[in-house]
Amino acid sequence: MVTEAITRKPRKRLGQRLEGLLFYLLLATAIGLAGWLSQHYQSVFDWSDRSRNSLTSASQQLLERLEGPLQIRSFAPDEPQLRQRIRAVIEPYQRVRPDITLEFINPSLQPELTRELGIRRSGELHLSYQGRSENLSILNEQQISNTIQRLIQQGQRWIATLEGHGERRLNGKANHDLGDFGTALRRKGYRIQPLQLSTQPMIPRNTALLVIAGPRIDYLPSETALIRDYLTRGGNLLWLTDPGPQHGIADLLSELQLNILPGTVVDANAARLGLDNPAFALVSKFPDHPATDQFRLVTIYPFAAALEANPTGDWQATPLLQTAPGSWNETSELVGELQRDGDLGERPGPLTLGYAFSRQQSDHTQRLIVLGDGDFLSNAYLGNGGNLDLGLNLVRWLSGDHNLLDIPARTAPDTRLNLSRNAGAVIGLGFLFVVPLLLITTGLLIWWRRRQA
Repeated sequence: MVTEAITRKPRKRLGQRLEGLLFYLLLATAIGLAGWLSQHYQSVFDWSDRSRNSLTSASQQLLERLEGPLQIRSFAPDEPQLRQRIRAVIEPYQRVRPDITLEFINPSLQPELTRELGIRRSGELHLSYQGRSENLSILNEQQISNTIQRLIQQGQRWIATLEGHGERRLNGKANHDLGDFGTALRRKGYRIQPLQLSTQPMIPRNTALLVIAGPRIDYLPSETALIRDYLTRGGNLLWLTDPGPQHGIADLLSELQLNILPGTVVDANAARLGLDNPAFALVSKFPDHPATDQFRLVTIYPFAAALEANPTGDWQATPLLQTAPGSWNETSELVGELQRDGDLGERPGPLTLGYAFSRQQSDHTQRLIVLGDGDFLSNAYLGNGGNLDLGLNLVRWLSGDHNLLDIPARTAPDTRLNLSRNAGAVIGLGFLFVVPLLLITTGLLIWWRRRQA
């Protein structure tokens, strides 16, 4: 009997070893299958409060309108935490549309590409879709979805720009031209069509925006009639003017009661930014208007004219660009030490450099923007401050691209746990002493029972 007991004990240990070996083999197989399934199939469950880790239905419906892949490039340095935060923002979009790709680029390793795409901040995104692109520095669902919406919409936006009277050209390369701004518009998906009204029977009806940029000679009566007809039909207009004669354009907008103050705006605040020329006016604060929504950059306006408007009829006017105190419209020559002379009609700031006008038509809202400066979008000054960004914002509003998704911010009440000092001490001591003691006791108990077997 003793011999049988001794023989049975090694057999029992052998069986236990075989069972243990089989367990580990099955565990390794299960882990391998789980890894393989995770590469081929994916299921995500959002159990957070109000599903704040998932896209809203508006964003999901927007992604269904994409007709091709969307490329997102993040210009972020090789910092794991920063890149992980960016990846977490983009992953919900990739779960809905697998053809949305995310690529990280280190700006210090590719400085030429960074400059070419106009990247200014660490972590800024560059979104590309069907030949159109946008840069984005604010990373949240509302901003990303609205950027995608603009990329989808802008393929059908035509901008007509008048030529033949010495205007600044959107494809010109001279310093006073707007060629660089035109390139930025085309990169955003807008289509630009130069027009010469002397040979054009009418302004095309599919024109989303008409641009008049500083003519130097008068328009013919037949040409002003075409412009008036376009405005009567509810067309949108961007008028960039400068100090001096207006060559008949102001007469077309008599309903706006727009008055261009004499002289050139000078700004004593410009010296604070290291600008030696007093004729460079600064604007750093913007009104609560869709054309300047969430815009916080400083913009610079060389040799600008101040405006004053009191529209009649159903026109609504909003001053968009206003200088700070310390500015005035200088009517004398810009030489020597300048001082404001009220007797000459020189008004103290704030002065208005730009107005946004709108009125309701039968089927849409007609929009006009009049700016007292065309230089700020010219090739010579476009790169100063936020001039380019502001110009793009204005065109978006004028062409109707400001009607973006209304995605409310979703806050959750369960992101913080407030505990009393005593409760925190109990939990801390519990994890520091009680839990390790329970684990050690459990381990010793299991070891002792196996020794007794």
